[in-house]
Amino acid sequence: MRKIFWYRMADEKKIDYLEKFSVGVIGSRMVMELLWRSGVGCIRYIGDFVTPADVRIDSTIKPLEANDYDVVHPMSTDSCIISYQYPDDYSEFKRQLKGIDVILAHKHIRNSARAAEELGVPFIPDIVTTFLPDGVSFFDVNYPRTDYDPVSYALICSIQAGEIMRIFTGYQLPVIAPEAYVVDFNSPGYLKKINLK
Repeated sequence: MRKIFWYRMADEKKIDYLEKFSVGVIGSRMVMELLWRSGVGCIRYIGDFVTPADVRIDSTIKPLEANDYDVVHPMSTDSCIISYQYPDDYSEFKRQLKGIDVILAHKHIRNSARAAEELGVPFIPDIVTTFLPDGVSFFDVNYPRTDYDPVSYALICSIQAGEIMRIFTGYQLPVIAPEAYVVDFNSPGYLKKINLK
């Protein structure tokens, strides 16, 4: 199925090679789902609520109640999806992301950017841009405030998944900071190009 998704974007060997990459996703189950369907090998999802491990450790939570929380279970034997609860301790958060190839965050953006810089991996915040480890720092730009409705959020998530595929397959360059795009329904193609100052 994933070979259909990436038809004309990458050859079959590159598509199969996606299994070797790993992505840290903080607070966006939609991006996590898109990356899983795209064939990314390992996704570490960090959410704000209860994980399957918490359900096993905390006897006050009934296993079936866990479905009401932000829990991600492995979706197939081909994928490696690991779900963590967002920790209070930054060093634990950074440990959860060790060995990741790209970090994408829709929540806890400042801590995620800090971890990405310290780990030396590309960082994608909740707009369309990529901060490279040796490029412009997330902390050196004026970051725009973003408000999303369901349609604009779905657009951003889809484009961000495509940006990650560009990074992994080498098919064209992703948008690199300080260049960025935000959703603007008044612009052609619903995207407005901005420069982060």
